[in-house]
Amino acid sequence: MKVALVQMDSTETREENEKKALRFMEQAVLEKADVICLSESFVYWGSERSQRNCSLEDIEKYQDFAKENNVNLVLGSVSLIKEGSEKTTNTCFIVNRKGEMVHRYDKKYMYKVNKPDLVVDETQKTLPGNANGIFELDGVKMGVGICFDLRYPEYFRELIKEGAEIIFLPSHFRKATGAIAWDVLTKARAIENQVYFCACNQTGEGICGNTQVISYEGKILVKIENDEGIIVQEIDLEAQRKCRKELPVLEQMR
Repeated sequence: MKVALVQMDSTETREENEKKALRFMEQAVLEKADVICLSESFVYWGSERSQRNCSLEDIEKYQDFAKENNVNLVLGSVSLIKEGSEKTTNTCFIVNRKGEMVHRYDKKYMYKVNKPDLVVDETQKTLPGNANGIFELDGVKMGVGICFDLRYPEYFRELIKEGAEIIFLPSHFRKATGAIAWDVLTKARAIENQVYFCACNQTGEGICGNTQVISYEGKILVKIENDEGIIVQEIDLEAQRKCRKELPVLEQMR
């Protein structure tokens, strides 16, 4: 199985962001990717709610793309309008080769910071989810988390208990915290769970980039640092299964 991760610098121009995403997705199709993953908030990054918010109808163009190109999509995340609420959910849609929406994951863990120079509380605008991001594509169980979820190892352990063999992490990880935590935590999640970990970040001003695919042994197999673009990696599930048998860490989970 071949995965492609798209690293973008999403701005306040939504139309251009979406055109860019589709161009990179077309490139990934030419690279014969089976699954394409985009980053968190790929359609828009800014404060204008009318541009930021998405409806289910806004996702249809991506469903059409998946069907027309016979490819699976892990559709980063969007701010999904929730009927009857002023708040949105931070939602990742999983779309299969037929263009069918096979899973929806709402980010569970909300980004909160209370520092003298930075105060953020994602719950002011976003409703947290309560279900795990576990799904199946091409007969393979996979999992997804979004950005700040990375700091909760118990969440990814639950995905492994549910059978995940590949995990995706669409993100918009800041450079200040990413310099300390991004490589360390993505490698840790891969190693402790003996799983391919596909960390798909944004890039641009104040964002750490470094989108990468990490093996079940904690090796960075491919990465892109600060540029926009795609990375493509063949996933060897048989090698991963062999490793899990030879070093049966997961068998002792309680």
